[in-house]
Amino acid sequence: MKKTIVVLTAIIAMAALPYGVAFGQVGQAGKVPSWAVDDGWRNAHYPPSEWFVGYSSDVVRAGAKLSDVQKRVETEAKQKLAEGITVRIVSETKTKTSSVQVKDGKNLNESIKKNYGQDIVSYTNAEIAKVELETYHDQPNNKIYALAKVKKSDLAAYYASFIERSQQQAENNLKLAKQFGESDRKRSAQENIAEAYKNLGECGKYTDQLNAVDAATAKRLEDKGAAIKSDIAAYETLLNESASIFVGGREVLKGEEVSYVIPGIQALLSEHGCRIADRRDESNFILTVDVKDSQKSAAGPFFYVYASVKADVRNVKTDKIDSKLNFTSKGGDMNEEAAGRVAFKEAANELWKQIREKTELCK
Repeated sequence: MKKTIVVLTAIIAMAALPYGVAFGQVGQAGKVPSWAVDDGWRNAHYPPSEWFVGYSSDVVRAGAKLSDVQKRVETEAKQKLAEGITVRIVSETKTKTSSVQVKDGKNLNESIKKNYGQDIVSYTNAEIAKVELETYHDQPNNKIYALAKVKKSDLAAYYASFIERSQQQAENNLKLAKQFGESDRKRSAQENIAEAYKNLGECGKYTDQLNAVDAATAKRLEDKGAAIKSDIAAYETLLNESASIFVGGREVLKGEEVSYVIPGIQALLSEHGCRIADRRDESNFILTVDVKDSQKSAAGPFFYVYASVKADVRNVKTDKIDSKLNFTSKGGDMNEEAAGRVAFKEAANELWKQIREKTELCK
């Protein structure tokens, strides 16, 4: 299965946090916190096995606006956190294209923006992963520090919950599809099957991220998703087995019983995937047709005959009529008998058109 690498969206969500939150507030005087100046302290308190961390600092130079420097330092911390996660994801998935793009740290943000911008925008959510951002302004040295950090377990929980929610939606849509299928509402069932596949497809957006943080959970959910997909495919195959239809009724032209509409509609139904049943008790649906010539007219040497059609489709399983169809067809020819044949054959074509539009047959 083709993998798609998308930068962890938790990073983007941090942009929603106000600047200057957590440990130090800009302008606050006092002892510089250990996280700002001690690499060993950061590694001890935020071990790489449990945390993703991004750190940055810079001096507020003469003439620079404090808020601008703070914003830039915080952004750099976020980008470094993003880069760490991206490299981890790439190492897990071994995707060459993304590997090349993350090797150049300077262009990392631009590469992400160019290649994954649409995905990132669609995932942005302020509650994505409980990312924490700490800033501190060391007034005596006029230096700003920023630390962006996110716990791997928080990321795993978020991505797992998203995948589980999508999988549950897929299972719900499969249940609905089966309910529609049991009542022979095939078109509605197929729509729900399509939605179920769509639900599972959405899980893929987060599979790589979860795998980079919690491979065991990712594997468990991938296996569950594969099982759901197999269930959907199995039911889709069952659903697509053609329905059986018994066609019966009576056709009368000029007082005589004829056979134009019924064989015509049987041929059209077969052509479009329905099975024609030889017996009523072996069918899923019964199409009953009543056709008779209702009037005639002439225009010079040309004759016109009108065929009045009444038909209904009965669902054998529910023993209810799903659709009633009533219409009139017109046929013309140089003699009355030939015009009648044309009208009845046109009735078969119109009957198929209305069956296709108004019933679940052959869907």
